[in-house]
Amino acid sequence: MMGMENIRKKVLWKRINIGLICFMLFAIYLSPSSGESINIVSNPGFESGTTNWVFYTNGAGTFLNDVPGAATPHAGHITITKPGTNVQVYQKNLVLEPNTEYQLDFKAFSENGHDLTVSIKKHSYPYTNYGSRNKVVNLGTSWGSHSITFTTSGFSGTVNDARLMFSMAPYDATGDQYYFDDVILKKVSSVTPPVTPSSILSNPGFESGTTPWIFYTNGAGTFLDDVSGSGSPHAGHITISQPGTNVQLYQKYLTLDPYSVYQLDFKAYSGTGHDLAVSIKQHGYPYNNYGLTNKVVNLGTTWESHSITFTTSGFSGTVNDARLMFSMAPYDASGDQYYFDDVILTKVSSVTLPPATTPTPTPTPTPTPTPTPTPTPVPPSGNQLVVLDVTHTHTTKVTYVPLLREDISGKTQTKSGQGFSKFNFAPDFPTSSLKTPINYAGGTLYQRIKVNTKPSTYPVRYQICLFQDEITHEQHACSQSSLLTFTGTGTYYASQPMTSMYQYENIDWNRELLVAMTVVKDKNGDPVDNVYPQFVGNWLGSPNLGLYYPMDVRYTAIMVPPGGGAPVWP
Repeated sequence: MMGMENIRKKVLWKRINIGLICFMLFAIYLSPSSGESINIVSNPGFESGTTNWVFYTNGAGTFLNDVPGAATPHAGHITITKPGTNVQVYQKNLVLEPNTEYQLDFKAFSENGHDLTVSIKKHSYPYTNYGSRNKVVNLGTSWGSHSITFTTSGFSGTVNDARLMFSMAPYDATGDQYYFDDVILKKVSSVTPPVTPSSILSNPGFESGTTPWIFYTNGAGTFLDDVSGSGSPHAGHITISQPGTNVQLYQKYLTLDPYSVYQLDFKAYSGTGHDLAVSIKQHGYPYNNYGLTNKVVNLGTTWESHSITFTTSGFSGTVNDARLMFSMAPYDASGDQYYFDDVILTKVSSVTLPPATTPTPTPTPTPTPTPTPTPTPVPPSGNQLVVLDVTHTHTTKVTYVPLLREDISGKTQTKSGQGFSKFNFAPDFPTSSLKTPINYAGGTLYQRIKVNTKPSTYPVRYQICLFQDEITHEQHACSQSSLLTFTGTGTYYASQPMTSMYQYENIDWNRELLVAMTVVKDKNGDPVDNVYPQFVGNWLGSPNLGLYYPMDVRYTAIMVPPGGGAPVWP
């Protein structure tokens, strides 16, 4: 009996211990399946020094972990001893999945409350945007938590070359102290890729060589598919060895329906940031416009997506002789490299035509000379900001103006001349907020132009535009050109509330501006310009630029805050 009892005890002991072992194994091996995402950032709290993190500046500064974190012994600590135009701390070679939602959480502050931007991009050239580009983060002066959610893009398979980058420029200043802690980047969920509508273009990604795309130039160049695309093995690649006046990449004999809305999507860039124009026209003579003529596209120096929507016109029944054309002239230069990928042209909808009406002839009014406007007397003010004060001769010549800092696409210069002249801001113009400590952005814009010489009495409208991050239409705010008009020499004035500027809301007035532009327009508001194809032939007197140029002026623009009175003109 005692022998049987001992056997039962041994069996029970084995069962208990086997159960305990199984429970431990279950806890060890199965607990990660709870669905909790893993942080793909190494050394997130800087407790292992600065390992895995890289600090770069073209100014001067230091990067240490010599301060306590939000609730830990250490944190990342950057000191700016000399501000630069490229100042970043980053971690490279991160693994990301395509079409996937990620969440970035981190804690940070700067002693002066200066901001930063966050980007997720390809670590090496061409620095493709992987889902977050220059996301501005408003930092405080004490530890604050920040969260950014984004969906990966720009690649089709899992990548291991992503860079998470915190950029201090252009906000950094001498003596700034930036602090970072608890940087967590986790996968949130996978996203079902959108269904790409059927394109009427063949070989949109150049994966089948260059057929049926055609490259033509009256200069010299090559067209190949010898480079990788934006997340694909191949892309269209044009090299300009000798610039021409007619340089185009096109696909012909496309079928289009009349009175229909189409959308063109494509990815492109050029090595120098030189632009191009897009047209949809009849392939053969007389080359009728089919709804899109010389639409200028501002290219960057890395892959970017572009989208153009247009309504077909110029024909009444379905046609099969349309040409989609990318024109590099007149922007091309020797050595330029243009890249194209994922060119998709789809029909969006049909348009209901309005009933036809017979126009009633309108008598032509006799023009009345516009008297020189006299500024309304206002008490003078000592609190003002000179935006621009330049003496300039507007001519037909086109040059390039160096920018004081790179725009977000990497451009260091900008085209200037004819209808659109670019200028860097007046000395002492702030490289920070135009709202604090003085609210210039909520005040009044005053303009004065002294017209010294003018070749004719054709009326001119004059306008100023202010760009912020990039020299594109979406990144500027402009004065009302109808307020500052003249027909001859003399001094003219205009004023308007800052908030009434065109696209005022498109500018973040708490951040630095990039460059200023003045615009010469005819009396109807059309820019007097033959450089950009979309303006050719539209302005009064076209093509005789001699009616407007050369024109010598001194132009001054001043911002005055609310209640600041009138400007004191220099």
